[in-house]
Amino acid sequence: MKKIANYIFVFTLIVFFAVYPFKSASAETGLYIGGWGGFTIDPDASEDDWDDYYDDVNLDINETSVWGVKVGYSNPFFRYLALEAEYSYLNPDVKDSHDIDGDVKISSLMFNVIGKYSHGIIQPYFGIGFGFSYSDMSLEDIRGFSGDDYTSYAWQLLTGVELYLTSQMAVDIGYRYYITEMEFEHDVSEDVTFSTSILTLGLKLFF
Repeated sequence: MKKIANYIFVFTLIVFFAVYPFKSASAETGLYIGGWGGFTIDPDASEDDWDDYYDDVNLDINETSVWGVKVGYSNPFFRYLALEAEYSYLNPDVKDSHDIDGDVKISSLMFNVIGKYSHGIIQPYFGIGFGFSYSDMSLEDIRGFSGDDYTSYAWQLLTGVELYLTSQMAVDIGYRYYITEMEFEHDVSEDVTFSTSILTLGLKLFF
């Protein structure tokens, strides 16, 4: 029910900003900062080449909120392209079919390349990001399964629309697909691939 309410809220915002007669705002360039919040959809953490003696690892990662901040720059001579440095954080609960219980904290530092159609109030965009994640999995059960802290590569695909309220302020409604790896242990360490879709709502301020 909570997820449905989030979808309705985002859709309402899109409709409102699409029809409300804001003053026309030109696309800004230069330095900007932003913040955003979001919610994961269908997160997954699995490893299909686990030791033959054990079942494949398929952790149940609960849906959770995500928060992020970023700083970026849009070149005034090539306004269709922007570069961003972004930090994000999420902390979902973790379970699996063998009564493992705990949580994982994932912090990511990403570098995004964003391409957008920079005309008018509503500006669609698409981007790709690469970077690093630090995960700290705190879970354990009586058979010796446990989580660990781990630093890994991460990447993401981004798309969405920016809705310009003024020439210095824009609302960002977006979707992203994020992938990284976490570490899971039983006698030996194994990498577990973590992936999730994320719906986001944010604000950008230009200088």
